[in-house]
Amino acid sequence: MSAKDLTTREWINALIEPGHLLVWALRYYVKVNLETVFCKGQIFAPLLHQSRLRDEAFGKFWVAFSTYLQANAPPPATQPPDQIIRSSDLIPVLLSRASGTVLDVGPGTGTQMPLLRSPAIKTIYGAEPCHGLHAELRASATSQGLEDKYNILPCGVESADLIPALQKQGLLKTDTSDVPSILENLSTTKEGVFDTIVCVRVLCSVPDMRRTVQDLYTLLRPGGKMLVVEHVVNPWRTPKGSVIARVVQALYGFLGWSWYMGNCCMNRDTTSALKHAADRDGGWESVELDSWFESTPMPYVAGILTKKGGVN
Repeated sequence: MSAKDLTTREWINALIEPGHLLVWALRYYVKVNLETVFCKGQIFAPLLHQSRLRDEAFGKFWVAFSTYLQANAPPPATQPPDQIIRSSDLIPVLLSRASGTVLDVGPGTGTQMPLLRSPAIKTIYGAEPCHGLHAELRASATSQGLEDKYNILPCGVESADLIPALQKQGLLKTDTSDVPSILENLSTTKEGVFDTIVCVRVLCSVPDMRRTVQDLYTLLRPGGKMLVVEHVVNPWRTPKGSVIARVVQALYGFLGWSWYMGNCCMNRDTTSALKHAADRDGGWESVELDSWFESTPMPYVAGILTKKGGVN
């Protein structure tokens, strides 16, 4: 597959498109704060409960945005496209490789749910910290016939949050609740928990990306796969990158992108974090990562990283 070359007009639209999302999310943030003050009478909530209101606003925005995407999505492709036109074209071929016990990181409203119906998948655990999205996520699982396979974990993917949730599900049988000790034991025994970990547009939002990616690597079983589709910092120092797109990324950051977009960051070197996550074991068995849309403010890295130790 190859990426479609952008015309000048398409490139300009690509520069502007994140701005539309930012304004859309800002409107929900303002609306939620006004409703809280004038309809619920919680005058000081915007000052005292900023985190709760941000989560509520982002949850409502994301439901609206996901509904819009689903309503305007092209018909499902029967085979991989010859050209990659949009970031969503990268997802189906990767998720078709999911198998066994799957961790779905930050599934949101479950827009990827139709791609997780493979009989090779035994069970799925969706770690979604935004409780306002759980109803939509559960409905999506039911609509795809996955209600018996899909388990919602009401937590983030950070180990301090995720490990206790996995213990409650019986996926980690330990005598301690000390998260560092549990991770160290998993790293030593190399047992792991998941056969597949799916990361689609989520590593941009975790507080400590490098630590999180390393911990996810630890949770992979030997031979396990990490399936990744993530937007990253523009590679402006490379021939395919764009100084203008990098400046636009910085501009959106200055205008509050991370604040209104659920802590999403545009300036992360996710590729480096992924590649180095397996350094303590001498690297990954294989790394198949490709870069896409490198001239835009939303360049992507997509591919599969496979942990050593699988049965050949």
